[in-house]
Amino acid sequence: MRTPLKRYILTHEGLTISVKEYRASRSMKLIVHEDCTVTLTCPPRTAKMQAANYILGNVDWIRKAVQRFSNRPRRADRSDIEVSPTDILDLRRKAANYIPQRMQQLAAANGLHFEGVTITTTTSKWGSCNTRGQIRISCFVMILTEELIDLVLLHELAHTLVMNHSPKFHATLNALLPMHNEKALNRQLKQYHITKTK
Repeated sequence: MRTPLKRYILTHEGLTISVKEYRASRSMKLIVHEDCTVTLTCPPRTAKMQAANYILGNVDWIRKAVQRFSNRPRRADRSDIEVSPTDILDLRRKAANYIPQRMQQLAAANGLHFEGVTITTTTSKWGSCNTRGQIRISCFVMILTEELIDLVLLHELAHTLVMNHSPKFHATLNALLPMHNEKALNRQLKQYHITKTK
């Protein structure tokens, strides 16, 4: 994730615009997000008056874009979470203390077997399981609710029985979940997006 060199807020007739200067920016650019927030990205050392004038010249476009998004059906809340190197160390420690024990509990309760669990710092996936039953779990699961942590762990344990993501796999995972609600829990899980910061 790019880190802005400078950031500040400008307002205009009820609009709030987050202004961010980036080293790589070559021109000013307005972005209206799905949650109706507005960002103006700028090259380094852009004067505030210049940014304000740019916003003023595009205020009609901003209002129309905000109106389009506000008229759309609302998405489920999304959790965009930024983690620093210090956060990652803390999450790895917590995961190392919790995940192996919880994995053993879930495996024993369901008559399953795995060949060990490794804690990772990957943000691309919550976990993985190879054909030898060796499971890898991202430390970022510690950000999730307990129910979603169990979903991730049971997902990988289900791979000890079915290695693919076929209907048989999903039926197996759904049977392992106490409320048999894999689809609902997956919808919740997809709302989490983890970004590492410097």
